[in-house]
Amino acid sequence: MRCFLAIELKTDLKENLEVLKKQFNLKGIKTVEKENLHITVKFLGDIDDKKLEDIVNSDLKIKKVISEIKGVGTFPNEEYIRVIWVGTTNLQETFKNIDEKLLKLGFKKEKSYDPHITLGRVKFIENDSKETLKRLIEKNKHINFGKIEINSVSLMKSTLTKKGPVYETVKRWE
Repeated sequence: MRCFLAIELKTDLKENLEVLKKQFNLKGIKTVEKENLHITVKFLGDIDDKKLEDIVNSDLKIKKVISEIKGVGTFPNEEYIRVIWVGTTNLQETFKNIDEKLLKLGFKKEKSYDPHITLGRVKFIENDSKETLKRLIEKNKHINFGKIEINSVSLMKSTLTKKGPVYETVKRWE
């Protein structure tokens, strides 16, 4: 089963992100469906039933965190754009703590923690669209959606389909 840990977002924030996301509807960019918007904590990959059981039985509760949702950025950089994201604050320690718990279950430790919400993935970009994309990123670099309270983490199942991934919550630690 293909799984990841995520922080699920409330509907009002998803609606606000949807307005921003529409600006990035350029040829070659696959935006994330509104229902799939989330903060990825850790991608776990394909896991077997035993590993799934180990995760479900783990204590992945987190301390309440206030995070600011702000700024548009890119991975790996602004010259070679593969992912367009909105940033989140105050989550590095939370991610690190979860990573430590998962290390004990045999998962690799992350090299760094870059909490974000993926808006879209760039499959390809034509030269004329690249400048448009750079302008949109620059224009939205300081956008601010305000603060949200985060107090739960969810284990998500990801099923890949022709229309895109379908996510299902397996367990939520609150």
